[in-house]
Amino acid sequence: MTTIYKNSNESSWSKYALCISFPDNIHQQILEWQANLDKMVFDEQIKTGSYHGRFPVRNGIRTHMKGLKEKGIVRPYYGATSAHACTYSLQITPPTCIIGVEHEAAEKKASFEDSAEILQIDASENTHNSNSGFIVGNQEYRTLQEWVNWNDKDEFTSRYIYKFIPGSIGVAVRVIDTYTKDQIDISDYDNW
Repeated sequence: MTTIYKNSNESSWSKYALCISFPDNIHQQILEWQANLDKMVFDEQIKTGSYHGRFPVRNGIRTHMKGLKEKGIVRPYYGATSAHACTYSLQITPPTCIIGVEHEAAEKKASFEDSAEILQIDASENTHNSNSGFIVGNQEYRTLQEWVNWNDKDEFTSRYIYKFIPGSIGVAVRVIDTYTKDQIDISDYDNW
């Protein structure tokens, strides 16, 4: 079950307002799906020096990548600003949710449907593991609340899609309003 923790006490917002935690089985499926595509990209980068003409690697880097491959390590190059090629999305459709994953380099998408549980808790009670989910920080959430398209009543409905884009130094967060197709970048870049 995917669990969405919402901090119920605004005065105790220390680091987050929302935490999304995926169950181990979904998290493992996502990791395996991503690993297979990363291996495909990595192998082609070693063989040709790029992936379909994108993400070029110099010969010295290719030699290093070959050494990694001999050790069983798969580490494709996705550019200087990104350690990952995947973006993630969450759309809550009570009592379920849809977790989307898009591997932008390989141009592949996958989705996983899971039951969803929404818990209102104080920040100090949360034991969320951010390695198997995502966090919306308090400043990001405040930015979201100021958005003209935001409606608190629809927060945990299919109206909004939450997108998470990992980079090398932080995770960008965007929210899409499915009614208007407008989106907002709520990322707190100042705290990366």
